[in-house]
Amino acid sequence: MSEEKLLDIKGLKTYFKTDEGVVRAVDGVSYGLKKGECLGIVGESGSGKSITQITVLGLIPQPPGFIAGGEILFKGQDLLKLKKKEMRKIRGNRISMIWQDPMTSLNPFLRISKQLTEPLMTHQGMSKEEAREEAIKMLEKVGIPGPRERFDQYPHQFSGGMRQRVMIAMALLCRPELLIADEPTTALDVTIQAQILELMKGLREDFGTSVILITHDLGVVAGMADRIIVMYAGRVMEEAPSQELFHRPSHPYTVGLLRSVPRLDKGKHSRLIPIEGRPPNVAKPIPGCPFADRCHWAQDKCREAFPEPVEFADGHRVYCWRAKEVHAANLGTHATPEHMDAVEAKIKAGGSIDVSDDATV
Repeated sequence: MSEEKLLDIKGLKTYFKTDEGVVRAVDGVSYGLKKGECLGIVGESGSGKSITQITVLGLIPQPPGFIAGGEILFKGQDLLKLKKKEMRKIRGNRISMIWQDPMTSLNPFLRISKQLTEPLMTHQGMSKEEAREEAIKMLEKVGIPGPRERFDQYPHQFSGGMRQRVMIAMALLCRPELLIADEPTTALDVTIQAQILELMKGLREDFGTSVILITHDLGVVAGMADRIIVMYAGRVMEEAPSQELFHRPSHPYTVGLLRSVPRLDKGKHSRLIPIEGRPPNVAKPIPGCPFADRCHWAQDKCREAFPEPVEFADGHRVYCWRAKEVHAANLGTHATPEHMDAVEAKIKAGGSIDVSDDATV
């Protein structure tokens, strides 16, 4: 994996004008993606995961949406400054996306042959016959049985898993440098989910494509992502290498997400602890941390100002006023429920956790 950044998002703000006010769907998001890297993005519905990537693709409807600030640098070029015609040369060619629902992402009125050959003819300048042969090869590569016989069929003649494979084939036809996968296993059964994820792993190795994987499923990113970003209410809460995030989560929201996931290694009597409360209304200004009203660790200053980033080792970055204490509490996936309960009781009682000096603000 190259250390060179393929994508660099800086202070991105994507807002929408509504009757309730201006919805701050993405509110100052910054992160980068290296060449060949798989970046996982997790968070509750409405956290801004998909809107960030739709902004990258230049597909935000304007109005009601508008870009209030920031940069999206793709190989050093700011995508926000490109004209629509220039962006069309990148979208579907150098940057592709697997959309969330395979059942509705394909046009039901067009044969898949039409939907697969069009990108190759548009972006690669291939003839109809050349595009046909290339598309059939890709269908074979993604595991469609009898691709030549099925090439002229309609989407309804494919199962959900097969449609998702067609979507992946379509996204990879032009050999993109960046592949964005938005909940690629939604609505698929567990067996097909595993097959699709293995397929994406293999194709990433074959083509050297960088991947952004958007999901609610922490188990998926644990097995796929090199690095994980946790988003909440349009902001990045935590960013860390995959193993580090699971073993040493340092934002209370990340801890809450991990505690609400079933664990096969903890036995049938292990407790799932939900995050209390509801996400904030992002149509109203939030001066402090948006998670403060649901957080047991919150203090007065958490509601007054958004925290500065706290940096730990290996690119582990946390936006929390008490990140050092959460880090020191060691509430990762290996922590026992008893340890978590003891820490939570101490916090509720107003106590603090001893911190080390391995972090700097």
